[in-house]
Parts: sequence; structure tokens; C-alpha cells
Amino acid sequence: MGTARTHSRIVRRETHSSRAGLSAATAVLLLVAFLWLGTESVLALLGQDALVASPGRLADAAATAPQTTQPAELTAAGVAAAVLGLTLLVAALKGGRKGRRAMDGDRAAVVVDDQVIAAAVSRRVQLTAQLAPEQVATTISRARAQVAIRPTSGAPLDREAVTRAAEKEIASCRLGRKLSTDIRIATEGALGR
Repeated sequence: MGTARTHSRIVRRETHSSRAGLSAATAVLLLVAFLWLGTESVLALLGQDALVASPGRLADAAATAPQTTQPAELTAAGVAAAVLGLTLLVAALKGGRKGRRAMDGDRAAVVVDDQVIAAAVSRRVQLTAQLAPEQVATTISRARAQVAIRPTSGAPLDREAVTRAAEKEIASCRLGRKLSTDIRIATEGALGR
């Protein structure tokens, strides 16, 4: 296996969350349900009293449910089952994403946390605009770095300069997938630094 492929696998493992927990929880719930049904069936074959309901009673209840249950309740149960099934299907097909990104690296697989990138961008913008640390906050989403700035009251703020500073900091991170920059300047300023 080549180095590039190994790096790719490491980056994938570190940037995407596992579905093992959901799979295990689903398997345990299904196992419990099947064990219960199996136990009820064995007890019915031995002529013993059922723990909750015998298989015959369960079959009768399922067969008469449309006549004995209100349509709204059946609809709600069907919608709940459909939502659960759709949720499990989406979780199975779509991998979760951790708040981390791959950086371009020649010799090693490098992964950086989104919070580290956000802190670096906030620091660069803060220094460029000569603001206090609490006046700049950055959040990183899937494809965008959103920088919220609360300027000092009465002091002009150069939007172009802070935008260039944020973009330059993001570029210096050498991320595998580029982030766009969204600068939001508050209309209410903070008291002087």
C-alpha cells in the first residue's frame, strides 16, 4: 500500500465519525426483540404462561389492529416507523463528519481541528483590525468560515483588510478543501479597547 493511500485512509478515519455505536445499538434492540419473541414462542410450545403476550395473541392483535385502532393512531405509528427507518437508512449511507480538516502535507497525514482554524482566523482578524479578542468570533461550518466582528464604537473598520486577513490565514493553513470567508460586522460597536 502506497504512502498516499495510507495518508488518505488516516485522514478519512480522523475526519469522519464511525457508525459503530448506532449499529451496535440497533443490533442490541433487535436482538432483545427477537429473544423475547423466541422465548414467548418456546413458552407457547411448552404450554406455559406467556411473559407478556403469546405469539397467537400478538398475531390476533396485529390482525385486528385496523378495526380496533383509530386511524390517526395508525397513521402516527406508520409515520414514526417511516421516520425511524429513514433515519437509520440515512445514517447507514451517509457518514458522519467530525469538526476536523485535512491539511496538505508532503511527508505526513495532517489533520487540524476546526476550532484551531477558527481561533487562528479570529486572532489574525483581531490583530489586523486592532480589536480586543472578545470582539472577534469565528465559526467554521462545512464550507465556510464565518467571522463575526463587533467593532470599537467610533473607530472605522476596513472590511477589505479584515477580509484579506481572514482569507490569508485560511490559505496559510493549506487545507485540502478550501473554505469561503463570510465577514459579518455588527452595527453596534463595543466601547473602546
